[in-house]
Amino acid sequence: VAPLSWRQQNDETLRGKIQSIQFESGQFATDNDLVETLDIDKMVEVARLELRNPLPARLYFKRPDQMIYLFRTMELQSREYLTQLSKTDAPFRLLQDRIKQLKQATKQELDYFQYYIDSINNEINRENYNEAHLQEKFFRILNEPFYDSVACRTTLKLKICVEYVYEQVFGKCEEGHQSLQDPMKILEVMYEDYNLRLDSLDFKIVNQARNDFFAQDLKMMQNAYKAQREL
Repeated sequence: VAPLSWRQQNDETLRGKIQSIQFESGQFATDNDLVETLDIDKMVEVARLELRNPLPARLYFKRPDQMIYLFRTMELQSREYLTQLSKTDAPFRLLQDRIKQLKQATKQELDYFQYYIDSINNEINRENYNEAHLQEKFFRILNEPFYDSVACRTTLKLKICVEYVYEQVFGKCEEGHQSLQDPMKILEVMYEDYNLRLDSLDFKIVNQARNDFFAQDLKMMQNAYKAQREL
């Protein structure tokens, strides 16, 4: 209980130290080897070395009343500490309860936010899956049915054929057709009109035109045969 400054000069355990003894953990000053082996000879040798040049014994307190005053002061300090502790015990416990409630409420809020974060992540994953599914379906339609109806070889040949017939019939190929339906519809209407006209013709006239057409073809074939024989 002597002042630390005095003990640093006169106490062997604190000589050369500057930190407070309140933060030191005291240990029994015995070599670990001696404790394990309990060799009495080594213990005597260590004690002999420690006591070879001992410092003279010095006392800080000279009179008993000094010690009595010191312990009386310590007693008053302890009583004051207990008094303050009794006064602050209820607020301290209340504070501990409030801290516990705050931690619990914070945990509930964190769980609540985590639940919504997980829900949003699930929604994002579902939308990503739907996006991938729709994208795969889109490209499948684009590369199969749409391609077959717009850009495949058969469709291109049909388009060329329709445009050629349209040009041969009307003498020109108009630009701006959005699809094949426009020229095909025009040709269909014209074809139906010609069919109606043919149906309204006299049967004799039709037979005469057919005979003339066959005669013309026969004449062309005869001329071709004669030309071949001359060659």
